[in-house]
Amino acid sequence: MKMTRLTNFILLLTLAMFLANGFTEDLPKHAITRIDTGKGPVNAIVYAPDTNRLAIANSGNISLYDGKTSEKLTELIGHTAPVLTLTFSANSEILASGGEDKKGRMWDVRTGELMHILGGETTAHKGALNTLAFSGNEEMFYSASIEDGTIRYWNPLDGGCYRASWRTSDMTKSTTAVAFSRYGDFLAKAIEMTMSFKERKFAILLSETDTGNDFVHDILTKHTQKITALTISSSGEYLATGSSDWTIEVWKVTDREPPTPVNLGDPLWILKGHAGTVTSVAFSPTGRILASGSADQRVRLWDLTTGEHLHTFSNHTSKISALAFARDDVLASGSSDGTVFIWDLSKIISTD
Repeated sequence: MKMTRLTNFILLLTLAMFLANGFTEDLPKHAITRIDTGKGPVNAIVYAPDTNRLAIANSGNISLYDGKTSEKLTELIGHTAPVLTLTFSANSEILASGGEDKKGRMWDVRTGELMHILGGETTAHKGALNTLAFSGNEEMFYSASIEDGTIRYWNPLDGGCYRASWRTSDMTKSTTAVAFSRYGDFLAKAIEMTMSFKERKFAILLSETDTGNDFVHDILTKHTQKITALTISSSGEYLATGSSDWTIEVWKVTDREPPTPVNLGDPLWILKGHAGTVTSVAFSPTGRILASGSADQRVRLWDLTTGEHLHTFSNHTSKISALAFARDDVLASGSSDGTVFIWDLSKIISTD
């Protein structure tokens, strides 16, 4: 009888421990939470400027989460093909999305309702949308497509298209990545130049979005293979590239006198450590930290004041496909495995 009671006690204790811990997987060190989207590969992540909302895109779905608690709020349904890019307006009230169905969409963040579909029969892009931006005064909205080689200029109030153009159009066929600055005042394009049968060079072209002037021409990178990831810091001072050669380069791009072409010489930093193609790069809001993701399934953090590697997260099970900072000490990473981790970086980075 005593043995039976002891056995029952042990079973009850085990059950209690399972109820307390068994239904939630232990989070890795520094992780605030894990989001299993269940919707296929994560293609894009973005925090609203006020950080009260987090948007995640995968397949044809966009999900909005509470930026503080990571609680799912709603799904934004309307795209008919994978969503590749997301951006919030400066006031955090509008979310814009674009992707392989070639039409951008604008959503009311408060209600989750679709506001505008960008593109009719004559104004829609002819290829997938790769990058989006609101102007600083939110009176203009920009979209760019590598596939069709154009920029579209939209009215955010009614979704109407002002005009379409592309800068340095002779280079479009070799473009491998594009990125707008924070408020869309300039566009960065990563291009591949074939110098000879055996020689290739990889460069960045920067163009003023409104005038089309190339104010920095031919930032000749040190990459030995194509540029696969590209981003611009919030201040517009710095640009980062990731490559199939497994390296990252960081450039300062504000030393310029537009529209005079300038070769910027050497990058500030060449960052090495990944063991696969660099698939995503993101600056923290202050530009002090760079996060990089790779096909090696790892996220690496870099101190841009010293160029030093700070930390590696190795908890995803497939390539890293999206990165986004809420603050310098909060980072979201998304993967082709359909998961998103929210990381607390406060014990990793210096707050001095």
